[in-house]
Amino acid sequence: MTNDNEQFDDAIPLHSVDKKRGVSAVWLLPLFAVILGAWLTYKHFTEAGVSIVVTFPTGEGVDAGKTEVRYKGIQIGTVTELDVHPDLQSVAAQIELSKQAETALREDTQFWLVKPELSLGGVQGLDTLVSGNYIAMRPGQSPNARYVFKALEEAPPPELTPGDLEIRLSAPNLGSLHAGSPIHYRKLQVGELVDYALSDDNRSVIFKAHIDAEYAHLLNSNSRFWNTSGVSISGDLNSINVNTDSLASIILGGLSFAEPEGTEPGEPVMDNQVFKIYPSYTEADTGIEIDIQFNTAEGLKANHTEIRYKGLTVGKLKTLDMKDDYSAVNATASINPLADVLLNETTEFWLATPTISLSRISGLSTLLTGSHVEMEFTSEGDTQVREFIALQEPPAPRKDKDGLYLELTAEGLEGITRSSEVYYRNVSIGKVVDYRLNEDQSKVIMDVHIPPKFAPLITQSARFYQNSGVNISADLSGVNINTESLSSILRGGIGLYLPESAKDAPAAENKSRFALHASLAEAKDKGPVIQVSFTDSDGLKKGAELRYLGVAIGEVEDITLNHPEPGITAYIRLRPEAQSLIVQGTEFWRVKPDISLKGINNLGTIVFGQYIAIEPGQGDELTYEFHGRETPPDDYLSENGLSLTLQAPSLASIKEGRSVFYREIPVGEVTGFELAPKAQHVNIYLHIYPSYAPLVRSNTVFWNATGIAFDFGWLSGANLRTGSVQSLLAGGIALATPDLPGEPASDGKVFTLHDAPQSEWKNWTPEIPLRASN
Repeated sequence: MTNDNEQFDDAIPLHSVDKKRGVSAVWLLPLFAVILGAWLTYKHFTEAGVSIVVTFPTGEGVDAGKTEVRYKGIQIGTVTELDVHPDLQSVAAQIELSKQAETALREDTQFWLVKPELSLGGVQGLDTLVSGNYIAMRPGQSPNARYVFKALEEAPPPELTPGDLEIRLSAPNLGSLHAGSPIHYRKLQVGELVDYALSDDNRSVIFKAHIDAEYAHLLNSNSRFWNTSGVSISGDLNSINVNTDSLASIILGGLSFAEPEGTEPGEPVMDNQVFKIYPSYTEADTGIEIDIQFNTAEGLKANHTEIRYKGLTVGKLKTLDMKDDYSAVNATASINPLADVLLNETTEFWLATPTISLSRISGLSTLLTGSHVEMEFTSEGDTQVREFIALQEPPAPRKDKDGLYLELTAEGLEGITRSSEVYYRNVSIGKVVDYRLNEDQSKVIMDVHIPPKFAPLITQSARFYQNSGVNISADLSGVNINTESLSSILRGGIGLYLPESAKDAPAAENKSRFALHASLAEAKDKGPVIQVSFTDSDGLKKGAELRYLGVAIGEVEDITLNHPEPGITAYIRLRPEAQSLIVQGTEFWRVKPDISLKGINNLGTIVFGQYIAIEPGQGDELTYEFHGRETPPDDYLSENGLSLTLQAPSLASIKEGRSVFYREIPVGEVTGFELAPKAQHVNIYLHIYPSYAPLVRSNTVFWNATGIAFDFGWLSGANLRTGSVQSLLAGGIALATPDLPGEPASDGKVFTLHDAPQSEWKNWTPEIPLRASN
């Protein structure tokens, strides 16, 4: 039995058991949790934000969990809770700030709510329209920390940047000034007011002002500040004086500073130095002192009469004194330093007083405010002036404005004055700026200014007429009385009439001259004005007709002397239907009486006066300026006439229009003359009438038939030769052709003009068939 048990024990394998020593891994997890908790606790205490309390008068615009706290635009905290203060007078905001901001929490740290604000000074907090209101912070400099604050009701004054100058300004009251009001030096902003408060004795207002570093050197101990904002009213029993600055200054307020005229700059200014604010530049005695001489002191008052430029008060008369010789009055005036640019050699002064006439009313405001001194200047002046002589009346409007300047001519002013308006369809498009007599004092020339926006209306076909007063005209057919409206009679004026042709006519040039018609009726139904120049007038008068084929197509409206070139220019008004005739190549010549032994030509001009004839050219482009001829052109005389050139050593007594004779019968005429290109001789141009053109052959000779020839010889005796009585009186050229005629002369052929004929020339009797007359 025993053996069996032993065998059984041997059959079952035996395992050895090892005993383990140490802490079980299960216990590591709680240890890790303890370490993590300790680390989180440390991190919480080292990185946790700083809690502060800021009280506001109201919770409007502040939301818990939403409203941010910012410093220089960067978020440094958030409002976490908003509670009403136990006294119900304010709201306490619990704010969580970042740990880094804790060093900024001093006793003088400032907080304020930034929200959009629209005021007369501008728009503030504009960024909050997108991001919402936020609380701004300005760190303090105190060594003591603090965690409970009272918010400011508005943003504090801006901080002073390095180099800026901080000064104090004293005024009797706040007036229209406020934080942010600009400070100017010669119209340039150099600083601003940043804060204000009552003085310690409550008798004045003390302003804190910053002057930018780059302009701090402009301020010195002699500088004086004056208020350039708001409206000031002063007066006495005689008058009330209202002074205003620009609209911007009225709204925003503002100060200016300068040194009194003639004062040397003082010492440099230190921080917090105090200056007085004067009500105006005159009381600050910083105005520019000038002298103005007047003929009389009537209407002037020392320390009262204002000086105005374009309606703005820029100065005031200070004193009035007689000159030493009692010939005039010297006025000393003070001009706003900001207006120093107005004082140059072009500046003019005059006393503005009310003027009432039938044509205009001016200076009406002076009936209420009293007389004042007006001034005018141009920027062309570059020299500063301090002494002036006042004009006795307002000057003519200056001619330095942009636009179109025209000259209108008339027999008289007829109610037109300076500043009379020019109307088109009852709309004012211009103004008379001046008037004067012409060179021979026979007419009045009115200078008219048309502003740029209306200048395109004025073309060379424009017509002007008087639309004021009463017009009375009479002839054998009756009497015509024409009146305008009562307002036109009273105010005067000039009307513009544009016919259909004006749309296509060229634009009028600067200083173009137009006739001023007496009425609209005279201005209507007329074509454009053309200019035809002649060597002299020689009986040509205003009213002379322009004729084509015997029919009147225009009329001379004006005749003026040319300058600097010699001669005259006739201004001719065409009828509308004749406008197509004034093209390139059109010829003009005067038709006048021609009395000679051969007869009287143009007899009608003796009774009715000269007229101008026209022969249209072949061009396509309309032209408005021409040079007139003294005789008709060759092609007008005949399309088949013969044109020749004679060469002579001198012109002698040959003149344009002289006849060319054959057997003492006129067969042509002189049409012109000129020096040869190299000036060796004179070229004389002839026109042979068509009927007599065959008389001129290649061997034809020409001689001067003018005057009397006298020969004397000891053997031959004296010989006196004269031509016909007509050639003796009028002069001319004779021609002869040999008995054996040469080839017919071609158009433009050149011949020699002899001084006298040879004896055989007059004996030639060639048989030459003439052309039949048309």
